[in-house]
Amino acid sequence: MEPSTPISSPIDQDDEISLLDLMATLLRHKRLIIGGTAGIAILAIVYAIGSLLLPPDKSYLPNVYKPSASILISNSSGGGLSAALASSGLGSLASMAGISAGGSNSGPLAVYLATTDSSLDELNAIFDFTNRYKIKKNVKTQTRKAIRNNLSVALDDKTGVISISFEDIDPDFAHNVVNKLVEILDRRFEALGGTQAKGQQVLLEQKLADVQAQIDTIEGKIKAFQAKYGVLSVEALATEQITVLAQMRSQQILKDLEIQNYEKFSKIDDPVIRRLKSERDSIKAKITELEQGSSVLPSQKEIPTISFEYASLERDLMVQNEVFKTLTQQYELAKLNASGQGDTFQVIELAEIPDQKSGPSRAMLCIVATMAGFFFSVLLAFVLEAIANIKKDPEAMAKLRGDRS
Repeated sequence: MEPSTPISSPIDQDDEISLLDLMATLLRHKRLIIGGTAGIAILAIVYAIGSLLLPPDKSYLPNVYKPSASILISNSSGGGLSAALASSGLGSLASMAGISAGGSNSGPLAVYLATTDSSLDELNAIFDFTNRYKIKKNVKTQTRKAIRNNLSVALDDKTGVISISFEDIDPDFAHNVVNKLVEILDRRFEALGGTQAKGQQVLLEQKLADVQAQIDTIEGKIKAFQAKYGVLSVEALATEQITVLAQMRSQQILKDLEIQNYEKFSKIDDPVIRRLKSERDSIKAKITELEQGSSVLPSQKEIPTISFEYASLERDLMVQNEVFKTLTQQYELAKLNASGQGDTFQVIELAEIPDQKSGPSRAMLCIVATMAGFFFSVLLAFVLEAIANIKKDPEAMAKLRGDRS
């Protein structure tokens, strides 16, 4: 019995022929493949270099910059049973019991606030994106859409950090947009109660400054009053004036008695009597000055008014001091509350003007274009080979011509 020779299956023969045909096709069209790939690569390089030669505002592929700011969104409340359960690792038990063991919706809220229409409209009012992007139709809607396309707001659930970035061909402009959005977000977050305790603390600081200014004003008036009249109190001024007036009147009476006694012995107007009368008149003038007042001292009639004015100043000073004391206590409580609550919105890092572009990657563009050119050239080679094979096949050509035989 003759040994049977192995018979190769048609499938194996077809596979072997197909691989050889593929290699043969690639070799026959190697110039096309190499030339096509090289041509696409050169075009991609020229395209990339050309985009660099044009000004950024006119380039078809300009460099873009993407500065970024980081914001920390922390839990605004804590303490009590929920904080104790969370810190002890019994958060799941707290959830089963219906007790919140921490967590906050501040992060998603901040992301939402950063991309709301009102925030974008405020940005547009400052930076005029409408004219920058030359938007003519559906101005409001298209402007918001253009801002959103270049704006990126991302929340890291693990750390609670929000990254805000904006992409533009002008690095300084993009930097200003990001920092302004952080400012808007901070203000809106505080307005919605995100940092209520801190806001109360700031408000109390302003009130304390106002009250302190009023206290300083009143103290200045009291000092001016005391400097004007040379006393520390109205009561002392009145007592001093009464004492001086009593002494002056006593001196006047004594001087009158002295004149009367001298006139009994002298009937002529000699120098002694003239001197005595001059001294008496001087005493009378001083008494009149004390009674009617002068530029330095008030009159006896003005004493009640001055006393009332001084008492009013002292009363106002006392009231303001009490107000200051009360506000100081509230301010200290607000500080404790703020430190216990913790800032919900904290700016970790503001955006800086980037000195390196974020895109586009022209090297990657050239690589991708070169690979695409290679695969296109290979595909074109197989298409041309298939067309050539069809032309050599009479039956296939007859089918294409529609011949029926």
